[in-house]
Amino acid sequence: MVAGHLGSLGVTLLGFVFRIAIGPCTCTLPQPDALRQAICREMMKQLDELKGRPVSELKQLPPYAEINSPIGDRSVRFETVVEPRDEGEFIVVKRAFIRSWSRPNWISLRSIGVMFADGFVVRANGAIEAAPDLMMWEFR
Repeated sequence: MVAGHLGSLGVTLLGFVFRIAIGPCTCTLPQPDALRQAICREMMKQLDELKGRPVSELKQLPPYAEINSPIGDRSVRFETVVEPRDEGEFIVVKRAFIRSWSRPNWISLRSIGVMFADGFVVRANGAIEAAPDLMMWEFR
């Protein structure tokens, strides 16, 4: 994967999954239109809610959960992914996806659209830190 200041291109081939993420795919940067802004507001609200939970609760989250929520007149898929990392650490990721042919930043064999992913790392000592962009690329 290649990272840069103006955007990034990520390509992942996992078994039968092929995906290309074009651009940073993060809600931490300004978004160009009202729909993307609304998706990011909701995703970051959900991520902040997770950050506010006790670490003991975060450890009990399932590895994957998915919900579809309406934003405007569109259905947005919100996913929560929890994966173990280094000894005693784990990452919690929130992703949002909406099918769209309008300036997509996500292309896969299954769909084309707009995708965002942001998350945080829970350290072994219970500290919560924003997940570095490089770590996030495997979720974008």
